[in-house]
Amino acid sequence: MVLSHMLSDAVLAATGLGVYATSFQRLPFFNRILWGFFFLTISLAALVGVFTFGGLVALEPLHQSLTKLAGSLGVVCLVVAVYAQTRLKPATPLIFGSTLVVGVVVFVLLFLPTIRVFAPVVPALGILLVMLLAVFALLRQQRWAVWIVVAVMLMALATKVDKVALPIHPTDAYHYLLALGLLSFGKAARTARLAH
Repeated sequence: MVLSHMLSDAVLAATGLGVYATSFQRLPFFNRILWGFFFLTISLAALVGVFTFGGLVALEPLHQSLTKLAGSLGVVCLVVAVYAQTRLKPATPLIFGSTLVVGVVVFVLLFLPTIRVFAPVVPALGILLVMLLAVFALLRQQRWAVWIVVAVMLMALATKVDKVALPIHPTDAYHYLLALGLLSFGKAARTARLAH
C-alpha cells in the first residue's frame, strides 16, 4: 500500500471527472464525446490505480490495460477533439466513428509483442500533433489555444519527472502534472466557448 500514490491517483481521477463534467457539456455532441473518451480513460485508469496502489495486486493487469487505453484511444480522441475545436465545426458521425476505430486498432496493436515497444511513442506523437494544432489555432487568433499549449507542456513535463530531483515521488508528480494538464484542457474549452 502506497498512500501517496493512492492520493495522487485519486486527485487525478477526481480532476478528470470534475473537469469533464463542468467544462465540456455545451460542446456539440460528438466533440463532447471525443473529449469524454480522453478524460474518462485517464480518470478510469487513475481510479483503478487507487485500488492497485492500495494493495489489490489482482487489479494490476487492468490498471496497465486502462493506462494503455488512455495512451492510445484516449490520445487519438484528444487529437481529433482539438482538431475539431480549431476548425470551429462539430465533429461528424463519420469522423467520430473513424476516430474510435483508429483508437481501438492502435490499442489492440500495442499488445502485439513486436509493436509493444512503440507504446510510449503513441502518446508522444499525439501530444506533438496537439501542440501543432494549438500553434495553428494561435496563428488564427484563437486565444483559447494558449491553454492547450499549457496543457501539452504540463503533460510533456509529466513524462520527464523521473529524470528530475523532486521533493515528492516521481509517480505522484506525474499524477499531479497530468491533473494540471486536464485542468488546462478544461480551461481551453471554457475559454473557447466564451469566445463564440
